[in-house]
Amino acid sequence: MKKLVLSLCIAAALALSACATPPPPRPNSIPTKVEQHGEMDYLVVSNIMATKRNHLMSVQAEILNTDSDNQQMFYRFKWLDRSGMVIGDDEAWQPLLVYAGQKQTINGLAPSPQATDFKILVSSPDNSGNP
Repeated sequence: MKKLVLSLCIAAALALSACATPPPPRPNSIPTKVEQHGEMDYLVVSNIMATKRNHLMSVQAEILNTDSDNQQMFYRFKWLDRSGMVIGDDEAWQPLLVYAGQKQTINGLAPSPQATDFKILVSSPDNSGNP
Protein backbone atom coordinates (compact mmCIF):
# COMPACT_ATOMS: atom_id res chain seq x y z
CA MET A 1 0.00 0.00 0.00
CA LYS A 2 2.86 2.36 0.87
CA LYS A 3 4.45 1.70 -2.52
CA LEU A 4 1.20 2.57 -4.29
CA VAL A 5 0.83 5.84 -2.35
CA LEU A 6 4.48 6.68 -2.98
CA SER A 7 4.09 5.93 -6.72
CA LEU A 8 0.98 8.12 -6.93
CA CYS A 9 2.76 10.98 -5.14
CA ILE A 10 5.74 10.77 -7.48
CA ALA A 11 3.46 10.66 -10.55
CA ALA A 12 1.52 13.68 -9.28
CA ALA A 13 4.74 15.60 -8.58
CA LEU A 14 6.06 14.85 -12.06
CA ALA A 15 2.77 15.91 -13.64
CA LEU A 16 2.75 19.17 -11.69
CA SER A 17 6.36 19.94 -12.53
CA ALA A 18 5.63 19.42 -16.23
CA CYS A 19 2.78 21.94 -15.97
CA ALA A 20 4.99 24.52 -14.28
CA THR A 21 7.45 24.75 -17.18
CA PRO A 22 6.03 26.79 -20.06
CA PRO A 23 6.61 25.33 -23.50
CA PRO A 24 9.20 27.07 -25.68
CA PRO A 25 7.82 29.61 -28.19
CA ARG A 26 6.94 28.20 -31.60
CA PRO A 27 9.31 29.17 -34.43
CA ASN A 28 8.16 32.35 -36.19
CA SER A 29 5.72 33.19 -33.37
CA ILE A 30 5.47 36.74 -32.03
CA PRO A 31 7.76 36.12 -29.01
CA THR A 32 10.53 34.92 -31.34
CA LYS A 33 10.21 37.98 -33.61
CA VAL A 34 9.96 40.76 -30.99
CA GLU A 35 12.86 42.00 -28.89
CA GLN A 36 11.68 44.27 -26.05
CA HIS A 37 14.01 46.81 -24.48
CA GLY A 38 12.59 46.97 -20.97
CA GLU A 39 9.16 45.77 -19.89
CA MET A 40 6.22 47.27 -21.73
CA ASP A 41 3.14 47.24 -19.51
CA TYR A 42 0.51 48.56 -21.92
CA LEU A 43 1.79 47.98 -25.46
CA VAL A 44 1.61 44.55 -27.08
CA VAL A 45 2.64 43.34 -30.53
CA SER A 46 -0.60 41.58 -31.41
CA ASN A 47 0.00 40.44 -35.00
CA ILE A 48 2.92 40.09 -37.43
CA MET A 49 2.79 39.30 -41.14
CA ALA A 50 5.73 38.95 -43.53
CA THR A 51 5.91 38.52 -47.30
CA LYS A 52 8.31 39.05 -50.21
CA ARG A 53 7.76 41.99 -52.56
CA ASN A 54 10.10 42.46 -55.52
CA HIS A 55 12.58 40.07 -53.85
CA LEU A 56 12.59 42.13 -50.61
CA MET A 57 11.10 40.98 -47.32
CA SER A 58 8.21 43.19 -46.21
CA VAL A 59 6.89 43.08 -42.63
CA GLN A 60 3.71 44.51 -41.12
CA ALA A 61 2.97 44.38 -37.39
CA GLU A 62 0.10 45.61 -35.23
CA ILE A 63 0.77 47.29 -31.90
CA LEU A 64 -2.11 47.26 -29.39
CA ASN A 65 -2.42 49.77 -26.53
CA THR A 66 -4.29 48.08 -23.66
CA ASP A 67 -4.25 51.23 -21.49
CA SER A 68 -6.86 54.00 -21.20
CA ASP A 69 -4.11 56.60 -21.89
CA ASN A 70 -2.15 57.22 -25.08
CA GLN A 71 1.25 55.49 -25.12
CA GLN A 72 4.48 56.56 -26.84
CA MET A 73 6.80 53.89 -28.16
CA PHE A 74 9.83 53.48 -30.41
CA TYR A 75 10.59 50.67 -32.83
CA ARG A 76 13.07 49.55 -35.46
CA PHE A 77 13.69 46.45 -37.56
CA LYS A 78 16.77 44.25 -37.47
CA TRP A 79 17.20 42.32 -40.74
CA LEU A 80 18.94 38.94 -40.75
CA ASP A 81 20.37 36.74 -43.50
CA ARG A 82 19.97 32.97 -43.86
CA SER A 83 22.68 32.29 -41.25
CA GLY A 84 21.26 34.76 -38.71
CA MET A 85 23.80 37.52 -39.35
CA VAL A 86 22.62 41.16 -39.27
CA ILE A 87 22.29 42.80 -42.69
CA GLY A 88 23.09 46.49 -43.05
CA ASP A 89 23.48 49.17 -40.43
CA ASP A 90 21.15 49.66 -37.48
CA GLU A 91 18.01 51.52 -38.45
CA ALA A 92 17.10 54.66 -36.52
CA TRP A 93 14.47 54.31 -33.79
CA GLN A 94 11.06 55.34 -35.15
CA PRO A 95 8.58 57.08 -32.81
CA LEU A 96 4.97 55.91 -32.66
CA LEU A 97 2.01 57.21 -30.68
CA VAL A 98 -0.60 54.52 -29.98
CA TYR A 99 -3.92 55.96 -28.87
CA ALA A 100 -5.78 54.57 -25.85
CA GLY A 101 -7.36 51.20 -26.58
CA GLN A 102 -6.33 51.38 -30.24
CA LYS A 103 -4.05 49.49 -32.66
CA GLN A 104 -1.37 51.03 -34.87
CA THR A 105 0.32 49.31 -37.78
CA ILE A 106 4.06 49.52 -38.42
CA ASN A 107 5.77 48.51 -41.67
CA GLY A 108 9.31 47.52 -42.53
CA LEU A 109 11.08 46.75 -45.80
CA ALA A 110 14.36 44.82 -45.87
CA PRO A 111 17.40 46.70 -47.23
CA SER A 112 18.47 43.83 -49.52
CA PRO A 113 17.23 40.56 -51.03
CA GLN A 114 19.61 38.64 -48.73
CA ALA A 115 17.30 39.33 -45.76
CA THR A 116 15.39 36.15 -44.96
CA ASP A 117 14.42 36.89 -41.35
CA PHE A 118 13.88 39.83 -38.99
CA LYS A 119 13.41 41.02 -35.42
CA ILE A 120 11.28 43.97 -34.37
CA LEU A 121 12.95 45.93 -31.56
CA VAL A 122 10.45 47.84 -29.40
CA SER A 123 10.76 50.20 -26.45
CA SER A 124 8.39 52.49 -24.56
CA PRO A 125 9.63 55.30 -22.29
CA ASP A 126 6.29 55.51 -20.45
CA ASN A 127 6.72 51.93 -19.31
CA SER A 128 10.05 50.75 -17.96
CA GLY A 129 12.17 50.66 -21.12
CA ASN A 130 14.07 53.35 -23.05
CA PRO A 131 15.44 53.29 -26.60
